[in-house]
Amino acid sequence: MIDINELGKSIEEIDFVILIILATIEMGIDITYRNRRNYKDTVANIAIAFVYGFTSLAAVYFIVFNSLEFFSQFSLMEVETNIWTLILAIAIADFIYYWEHRAEHRIRFFWAYHSVHHSSTDYNYTVALRLSWIETCFFWIFYIPMALLGFDPMLILVALQITTAYQTWIHTQKIGSLRILDKIVNTPALHRVHHASNCHYVDKNYGAIFMIWDRLFGTYQSENEKPVYGLTENINTNNPVKINVIEYQRIGKYMIQSKSLKDIWISIFGSPESQPNIKIKRY
Repeated sequence: MIDINELGKSIEEIDFVILIILATIEMGIDITYRNRRNYKDTVANIAIAFVYGFTSLAAVYFIVFNSLEFFSQFSLMEVETNIWTLILAIAIADFIYYWEHRAEHRIRFFWAYHSVHHSSTDYNYTVALRLSWIETCFFWIFYIPMALLGFDPMLILVALQITTAYQTWIHTQKIGSLRILDKIVNTPALHRVHHASNCHYVDKNYGAIFMIWDRLFGTYQSENEKPVYGLTENINTNNPVKINVIEYQRIGKYMIQSKSLKDIWISIFGSPESQPNIKIKRY
């Protein structure tokens, strides 16, 4: 038996410390060698992270845990919490994360918050902190099946913490190709591809830890040219509020201009580039 609550707190604390250390070292390298870096973007990332810390904590406490606990009461069995079921939970969460992440890129409602993470035209460890202030209110929806399978809500959250914490170290340009590892697990090279706006890089490498899902479902892409970071149509602002709300403003605009209920539906749940009767570009 493991103390899942203490494990969750430890993972969160360790992940935060590691990220601060990595970001500090990376920034020190850039300053020492006068590498090109957008420091206004870095400050925006930190400001966004500061607010995210509060909104995420509140959402996890009031929405995520209670919602998963609600659905868990409909489970026909109860999965015991131990080291083996934690490993199983991580594997299942990794698989679900792939589809969650893919949905966040292909459905405008989810892309509206996930685009915050992709809107930086720079790429460094502080981008790992650039997360939508309302993201935590929605991501749990994808993990309802785990609650219905009988996994304890806290076990689900810890599994998600681990898949998220793993991705901390991959937000950098300082680590090159890791060769064979690039084919097995998510690495800096593969995640650079995911954050790039190059035509053949867009919507690739959705995996959290393992790349088997991308390879199975045709979204795997190795790094074979220099990535151009940001969106296909950049928002050109370092204002944390604008970064968080701009896509929702666009959704509101599209809904107002829609001519039918079908158009309204597509405005909210269509792909980011689709909009009947309105000429737009996906950014």
